[in-house]
Amino acid sequence: MNKINTISNDLNDWIITALKTGASPLAIASGLIKKGFDPKFAYETLFEIVGSGNVKSVRSSYQYEKVPLLKEQNMIHTSDQTVYIRSKIVKPVIIQMENVLTDEECDLLIEWAGERLQPSTVIDANSGAEKAAAGRTSKGMYFNLRENQVISRIEKRIAEITSYPVENGEGLQVLKYKVGEEYKAHFDFFPEKKVNQTKGGQRVATMLLYLNNVESGGETIFPKTNLTVVPKKGSAVFFHYGNSLGEVDRMSLHSSIPVKAGEKWVATKWIRQKNIYQL
Repeated sequence: MNKINTISNDLNDWIITALKTGASPLAIASGLIKKGFDPKFAYETLFEIVGSGNVKSVRSSYQYEKVPLLKEQNMIHTSDQTVYIRSKIVKPVIIQMENVLTDEECDLLIEWAGERLQPSTVIDANSGAEKAAAGRTSKGMYFNLRENQVISRIEKRIAEITSYPVENGEGLQVLKYKVGEEYKAHFDFFPEKKVNQTKGGQRVATMLLYLNNVESGGETIFPKTNLTVVPKKGSAVFFHYGNSLGEVDRMSLHSSIPVKAGEKWVATKWIRQKNIYQL
């Protein structure tokens, strides 16, 4: 099989972004080689980009503040569920939990979302509008806040777990990934110039809920911490990346690697600084 010896503009831009957030050139080159790029071409390309002056190392001055969820021990008792904490990372704040959703809730979310799926989008850094992106190949949909009793129950539980009011949360999003689909390394917070203070302000945290067990692949990767989260039905990972000063934590960089077998269903609750729905 012939090795790849060309690089697209989109991939070039992605490499620059990854390098700016602290990714290792050698690690990126290794990834390119695994994808079928010629090794000599991969290494020369990476070091050419590094030497071009387009990349400046980003050093975070993010100030970590108290996150209530970090105080919890092994269990969280909500009004209707006992949630188990399996692991914690303090900097950046990443907490893995189990029993966040029941099997029935997972199945219902998948069933209801199925007929409403559309190609997933990302936020354009320049316009702030949603757009299609090559790095995100899943399909998704949004539920309205408190759309039905089950959604309301889940939203209330997330609010009790995170200590953020329901009204600070965006509508629950459900995503489906088929074999080969992924979401490349990205941040969940908005570009600074595109934060709308009249609509809740900046995103500060994410609750990512896993709705099924994936046969193979589909893990969530946090490269800054070398953390890999394996999808497990009913479990969740919470990560916090925004403080009261308006700063964002670039250590929250994460990705969803391609599904190798089966399919992957997740639900995402993005949480903002303040009430999104106030008039």
